[in-house]
Amino acid sequence: MEAYALWWYPNHWVSGVIKFLTAVISLVMAAAMIPIIPQALTLSSRAELEVAKAELEDRVLERTQALQISEERLQLALDGSGDGGWDWNISTGALFLSTRWQEMLGYGANELSGEVSAWESLIHPEDKSRVMKVLEHHLQDSRVSYAFDYRVKMKSGEWKWIGNYGRVVARDAQGAALRMAGTHKDISNRKHYEQKLSDSLDEKNIMLQEIHHRVKNNLQVICSLLSLQTQSNTDPKIIKIMQESQDRVRSMALVHENLYLSREFSNIDLESYVNDLTKNLLRSYRSKISLTKIDVSISDLRLDIDSAVLCGLIINELVSNALKYAFHQRQNGEICIKMAERNRQDIMLTVTDNGIGLPSDINIEKTETVGLQMVKALTQQMSGTLSISRCPGTSFCITFPQVFS
Repeated sequence: MEAYALWWYPNHWVSGVIKFLTAVISLVMAAAMIPIIPQALTLSSRAELEVAKAELEDRVLERTQALQISEERLQLALDGSGDGGWDWNISTGALFLSTRWQEMLGYGANELSGEVSAWESLIHPEDKSRVMKVLEHHLQDSRVSYAFDYRVKMKSGEWKWIGNYGRVVARDAQGAALRMAGTHKDISNRKHYEQKLSDSLDEKNIMLQEIHHRVKNNLQVICSLLSLQTQSNTDPKIIKIMQESQDRVRSMALVHENLYLSREFSNIDLESYVNDLTKNLLRSYRSKISLTKIDVSISDLRLDIDSAVLCGLIINELVSNALKYAFHQRQNGEICIKMAERNRQDIMLTVTDNGIGLPSDINIEKTETVGLQMVKALTQQMSGTLSISRCPGTSFCITFPQVFS
């Protein structure tokens, strides 16, 4: 109406135009409000908003208290273990070191720089390359363990052994590491006792080496004495007994020689031992069997010293008998020695030759020959069983339980 009045009162045209425009804008806004009126009617009342606000505040307080309890438990666990904590912001380079972490190295709280370069400068030069390599691999792939022992320089200048454990706890969308956290543990006492134990073991190993060396030498002295007795005797039977005794003593001496040359004193490298044993036997009987071959087939077995000595004596007797009697002055022949696990509990030893075969009148249970009596007795000593096959040639099979060291 006021806009219409402009035509009658021209002096008030400015006021009329403004009011006209205001009216138009009001109408447009009113039209725009029509769609949202139903939504406005569904809004909560002031009382409902106050209740929702209170519930939200309670949830925030509950979460805050839970976080505080979790942090307190973590701190209690760290205090109880004596470990120090660290937190590295990889993107900024900032490094947080807990008070306990710094105390381990003799520093006061916040005395060390909060930069990762400060930590790197404390690493022992001999350990630094290894430490940085482990860190690099873990930053590339979190599946690579970040746990190692290394030496860190204390404020006093001494070196302390530390166990470092950590992991990447945040990565960006491209997989680049953003943050790492972990703990430091003082392991100086453990390293000290490990070194003492290592020194003690080294000392015992040296003593064992010396013992086996002396036993081997004593057995070799016995062989030499038997050899001198053989040379001074003209009775063929006595000479034969002396030579057989020398072979038996040598088989025991070889065990101690293998132990002396080995770094492990709990068991014997059986293949090496049997090869050396058969070579000695071939040398002893070289005048009779210059072309006889001995084939040794032994799986990856290692025996304790008692079992090795008994097996060596059995092999010595069976191979000696084959070399003396199996080939009837033939210059060629073949002896096969096999040893392998059976059923993961027993070991089977077989000694086979392609000679004339064991005479049918020889009964292993009632034999009077010293060699076969020894084989039977030694088999019983190992809680084993002995069986013989006479065709073709002769095959002795000894099965005995495996002793696990």
